[in-house]
Amino acid sequence: MQVTSTTQQQAPKRRRDRAAREREILAAAERIFGERGYQGTSMDDIAAAVGVSKPLIYQYYGSKDGLFLACLARLRAQLLETVAEAVMAATDIEDSLYAGFVAWFQFLDDHPQAWSVLIDEGMLAAGPMADATDEVRNSFVELISAMVRLNLPPTRPVDADEVEILAHSISGATERLAIWRSRTPNPPAREKVAQTLRDLLWQGLKTLSAT
Repeated sequence: MQVTSTTQQQAPKRRRDRAAREREILAAAERIFGERGYQGTSMDDIAAAVGVSKPLIYQYYGSKDGLFLACLARLRAQLLETVAEAVMAATDIEDSLYAGFVAWFQFLDDHPQAWSVLIDEGMLAAGPMADATDEVRNSFVELISAMVRLNLPPTRPVDADEVEILAHSISGATERLAIWRSRTPNPPAREKVAQTLRDLLWQGLKTLSAT
């Protein structure tokens, strides 16, 4: 009975230790993938950065691809949660556009390697990594689509094609602006970028609402 009790007490601790170790591995992998790209990163680099053995990382994630996918999944969840919370806290639709854009750029400013991981050109041709990157983009498009639909007056029929066109256009604009800001010395403040983009898009949304 005493052995069983000890085993029961140690199991939760081991689970907590693994969860903490996985967070450390993902944080290091995100940073190194972001700095060196997928092709330039080795599992040895990540193991050394965390201070664990390479076989342990393989045990957790199976492969370098598996680790990269885990990084993408974590970034996707964090980014969408950040933007969705900002949008839901806004007082009206127009403000939700601005709040969502600010949150998007804020997240990328706070996680400078995240954007490099998400747009790693070496992984965009095909395969699971390309699919995972598309999932991040599509999730953001879905959030924007919901914002566009909320802006339409109740009496106006929803044109699904129009909503998709607008959502992808907005997503593409924010993506290009993020790339531009990351490569520009002393870029404009995220608030100014968000406001300019909001003002431009809001005019289009108002025109769409009136038709």
